[in-house]
Amino acid sequence: MPPTPGDKFGSAALGLSLLVFGVFFANVVIGGPLRMKPWLSDVGEMLTLFAAVVLFVAGTLAREAAVRRRDAGSGTPDP
Repeated sequence: MPPTPGDKFGSAALGLSLLVFGVFFANVVIGGPLRMKPWLSDVGEMLTLFAAVVLFVAGTLAREAAVRRRDAGSGTPDP
């Protein structure tokens, strides 16, 4: 079955969430064990983590909605 727009948006949002969280994680590692000056301030870290969470939730909801639409079209009962 070809991917739906919800699948594409969900996958993109989840990928971006992973990328943004990677930036946050790298900043924490640089400031913690490596003892270097992190490039994000406390507020910057908070906003980066917030963006990662929002993208993760949006991606998860979009993928779930796409699966529900696909299941509704195939006649599969919803558990």
